[in-house]
Amino acid sequence: MKVVHNTPAELELRDGPFGTIMMGLLFLVFGCGAVTLWLAHPTGWKGNGGPWLIYLVGGVFSAVGLVMLGVSADRRYIFDRAMGTARLIVQRLGYRTSTEYRLGDLQDVALERSSSSSTEGGSNAFYRIVFLTKSGERVPWTPFSTGDQGTLAACAAAVRTFCGWGGRTETQPPADNPGGLPAIGIKWRWIVSFLGIFVAVGLGLFALQAYRVATWEPVSARVVSVGLREVRHDDGSTYAPVVEYQYMLNGQGYTSDRVLPINMSSSRHWAEELRDQFHPGDQVTAYVNPAEPSSAYLVHKLSLTPLLFVALPMVVAGLLAWIVRVRRRELGAVERYPVPVVEARAISS
Repeated sequence: MKVVHNTPAELELRDGPFGTIMMGLLFLVFGCGAVTLWLAHPTGWKGNGGPWLIYLVGGVFSAVGLVMLGVSADRRYIFDRAMGTARLIVQRLGYRTSTEYRLGDLQDVALERSSSSSTEGGSNAFYRIVFLTKSGERVPWTPFSTGDQGTLAACAAAVRTFCGWGGRTETQPPADNPGGLPAIGIKWRWIVSFLGIFVAVGLGLFALQAYRVATWEPVSARVVSVGLREVRHDDGSTYAPVVEYQYMLNGQGYTSDRVLPINMSSSRHWAEELRDQFHPGDQVTAYVNPAEPSSAYLVHKLSLTPLLFVALPMVVAGLLAWIVRVRRRELGAVERYPVPVVEARAISS
């Protein structure tokens, strides 16, 4: 939501459908994608749930996505000083509605905090703008709530300034949150320590791989047999190529089955592609550890896979830093644009 037009005679705010459409498409793609992948490659999905769980989760995500797409709308809020009206115009796919309110019947605007989603004003609170009428009623601008309190506060403050609603309805914030503002509860020390383990593992594996590629010596070898090794996990299986080969070093014979400089396993297709590069009876080059001749490998190149242990934590850390930055900007907006905050009313039976 943002202010798109602001003159002494008219104020217009707009809440576009982009965010709702993107979320709906994301849910729809995830749900339909999971079912499609299961139908295309059923052998690649293993676990305790069985196929019915894939259909259930995929169906729920797809249904939520369709609902979000169906309710997405372009909303405009137009305040006309000369006419003394506030109009809500909702443009959905195929039809448009317009609702008009008299400014004389309205007392103020406020942020309604969702009590079911908030932990006493904590960072999980959700908000929406509502009209406060002189008869004591609340008229919500939208059926949805959002966690972007700063943007809503800025828009509500613009409306209050335009309409001359300078009075403020104070609410009692929780004792542990004197400003009534959501806290940024990220424990960076623990997060950095946890992500640092993955970074250290990734860098260590890549360095070990680079050392072996740079220092192990080539020898002639003969392939004896080829195959695959299945590595079982709780959520399925991965596969690694197995190539048994023999070689001679310093007059002594050795046998090894390691293909890569470091042990790795991945999809069956990946393992089969590596395995199919070798055939029994082939003369190949193996790379042997000079300090331990029984250790060798065949594929003499670096894999970037260990760096995923570095890249993914960096992405997570960057995302968290971005979230903190957005939240701090939001808190700054809340402080700059003080507006009333009221708790959502419980639905009476």
